[in-house]
Amino acid sequence: MKIITVEEHFTTPEAAKIIADYKATLPNQDKIKTDDAAMAAGMAACTPNPEEMIDVDKLRIDYMDKNHIDIQVVSAAGITPQLLPDDLSIDACHDLNDALAKHIAKHPSRFIGFATLPANNPEAAASELNRSVTKLGLKGALFSGTIDGEFLSESRFFPIFEMAAKLDVPLYIHPGYPTEEETNVLYKSDSFSAPVKSILSTPGFGWHMEAGIQIIRLIFSGIFDKLPNLKLISGHWGEFVPTFLNRLDEMTAPVETGLKKSFSEYYRNNIYITPSGIFEYDQMLFSLNRVGADHVLWSEDYPFVKSGHAGQFLEEAPISPESKEKIAHGNVEKLLHLQ
Repeated sequence: MKIITVEEHFTTPEAAKIIADYKATLPNQDKIKTDDAAMAAGMAACTPNPEEMIDVDKLRIDYMDKNHIDIQVVSAAGITPQLLPDDLSIDACHDLNDALAKHIAKHPSRFIGFATLPANNPEAAASELNRSVTKLGLKGALFSGTIDGEFLSESRFFPIFEMAAKLDVPLYIHPGYPTEEETNVLYKSDSFSAPVKSILSTPGFGWHMEAGIQIIRLIFSGIFDKLPNLKLISGHWGEFVPTFLNRLDEMTAPVETGLKKSFSEYYRNNIYITPSGIFEYDQMLFSLNRVGADHVLWSEDYPFVKSGHAGQFLEEAPISPESKEKIAHGNVEKLLHLQ
């Protein structure tokens, strides 16, 4: 069975250096978006060998071959040039996307790419998305968390989504580091340690909740009434949102929201979800019940997650052969126009 995974990450030495250099200029070695304790604790839970992030040739392909993965959709996530100020972010995203396109050109049968965008400058981000798709052959873009604490549902970010709809490419709404204020309000307590606060605010719970809220806010912003062919991808089995589809419908009727459809209709039509390395059959079966096999993609979150059985898990899943084929490659081939 052919398997394509859609949330697999990389960086370049140049991108890592420009981010490190920028952080060094901040007062007291301060944060880009969050405090270093949260960042360190969050990354410690799933930190890959730096060489695995940079190597888009031998290490990665060897891993894919051993684990039944035919193609990775590669992107930058977490600490990326998206987080830099405008005077650095635009050029750094441009260079990172160029580097990704070169990696793909070396191995066109093994890799596909999602662009990194200077999201704090929506017009520049829309332009870079257009260039990345039409000139570099990338198939969409990925956002990491909020943009300087702002959610993507704010109207100023609309040009990015408008461009994605025009190009008919998806945008991946990936978790990012919460702001220090958010971390302290929701996860700080004198009843447990700072490391517990840090891990709760990041991969333990917090960044998944925030990524799910991104999707919720975007739907209620009316973006799918304005751009009905826009497609978004949400990892970690939908970042909690599928659990509350019925509840959200009950609490937010179209007469109150001003939207044309119910929340769940937009979700099931415009959102695709992936496991992001959470390989649990109960999660899979619940998600298939909520959104259907046509809107589930496959992903491992390499190299943050190296399960060693991403392909095997799907091949042995207690679902129909037809659903397996859709999830393994059919859905993403349609979504990214690979056929």
